[in-house]
Amino acid sequence: MTDSGSNDSPELLSVAQTAKLLDVTRQRVHDLIKNGQIVARKLGRFYYIEAAEVERYKNQPTGKPYKPRSTTSQKDSIVKCQ
Repeated sequence: MTDSGSNDSPELLSVAQTAKLLDVTRQRVHDLIKNGQIVARKLGRFYYIEAAEVERYKNQPTGKPYKPRSTTSQKDSIVKCQ
């Protein structure tokens, strides 16, 4: 008897399954695929996303990177006002 769940092939999720995991709409998943933010495979008419790719997307930082404010520009503006 052979094991049908081999470790060679990754788990593939449909767009609807991916949308549910990410708590977004199916259209948003299609947009993410189109923009290259999520890598997907097209099989026939449908896109499939690896479960590892969904986890990678979920774990990436969001928003702008933190950049501490420079105090020198504030000092310069104070000097210019005086």
